[in-house]
Amino acid sequence: MKSLVGLAILFGTLSPLRLSGQASASGVAATRPAGLTEWQPSQRMPGVFFMPLLGDGTKPGPYVYRVRAPHGFRIPPHWHTKTMHLTVLTGTLMIVMGDSLDSSRAQPYAAGSFLAMPAGMRHLEWFAGETVVHVETEGPIETVFLNPGDDPRARARP
Repeated sequence: MKSLVGLAILFGTLSPLRLSGQASASGVAATRPAGLTEWQPSQRMPGVFFMPLLGDGTKPGPYVYRVRAPHGFRIPPHWHTKTMHLTVLTGTLMIVMGDSLDSSRAQPYAAGSFLAMPAGMRHLEWFAGETVVHVETEGPIETVFLNPGDDPRARARP
């Protein structure tokens, strides 16, 4: 986590839950009552959890999810193919953006912070304290790691 779809890639192997009343061409609003949300472990990043709320990151349309990461979890430098809107719900997201990804330039985004990350923005991120981030973007979305060896999809292959 996390693009940020460092965040989206973290969860690419998880199928989004089909929601009763999911947004459709008929204009029905998507709903997810409290208590019916479930955290799913990331299959690519141990210790990280994902909660799909709306859509599918591999298909056209809105894609909304939450990510929960433990203190100190780090996502290597990467960028996303779509703009992402992030709201930090708990904890602190530490992020460095731009061409120089020197971690001494990190900006802290504490609970309540909002961040709009343009498509193509290079960034490095990690979490201070257990952190939950709400992410809104559009599918299909891809995460591209600056060093292909950092891509968890590559490490998952035999």
